[in-house]
Amino acid sequence: MANECFPVFDKAKSQYIVGYGSLLYEQARKTTNIGFKPEVPVWVDGFRRGWQTRTRQDNNVKVTELGVIPLVGGRFNGVLIAMPANNIRSIDRQQKLTCRVLVKPGQLTPMNNGKIPDNSQFWLYQTQNKYSHRPAGSYPILMSDVDEFLTGCIEQADQFGLESFASECVATTWYWSSHWVNDRLHPLKSKPAQIQRLQVDKLLENLEGNLYEQVRSQ
Repeated sequence: MANECFPVFDKAKSQYIVGYGSLLYEQARKTTNIGFKPEVPVWVDGFRRGWQTRTRQDNNVKVTELGVIPLVGGRFNGVLIAMPANNIRSIDRQQKLTCRVLVKPGQLTPMNNGKIPDNSQFWLYQTQNKYSHRPAGSYPILMSDVDEFLTGCIEQADQFGLESFASECVATTWYWSSHWVNDRLHPLKSKPAQIQRLQVDKLLENLEGNLYEQVRSQ
């Protein structure tokens, strides 16, 4: 299914996915049959991560999910996940809102004493322009999505011994919004059950404008 949205691979090179959202969370990787573990925590330059991907679920629930778009001067933290091309093609087939784009090695900086793998291609799933919008009343952020994202960030902080990794996830994510629904007790989408709620709450308390207190009280 190689096309403009899902380019062909260089068969002479190893393949990596840049994980920045649900792929940070081990249980989410397992439920999507992605058993590969993150290898290198990285800064990714030239892109912006944010609550900026609008979608309508099969149950007709409308939400704004996490996504990445290109931006000069943008930066966020993520992980490199080595993956065979066939497995990446399997992910491609599940994508309706994003395209797989090439990230240059020079856009990646290790956050620890690891190194960027040589002779490799690095791919990131980027939100298509037509689906890229900020949260709104009819397309809110879901707390269950936030929990999944930040639980994954906490896992990576523990795995790589990077105390600031999880807080950087919050700081380098745009468009936290008052259009944010607390669906923790009754998730509006199917979600893995294991959630680090207390640690997630602590991370979110630093958001400006007392924003998370308004959400938590819903």
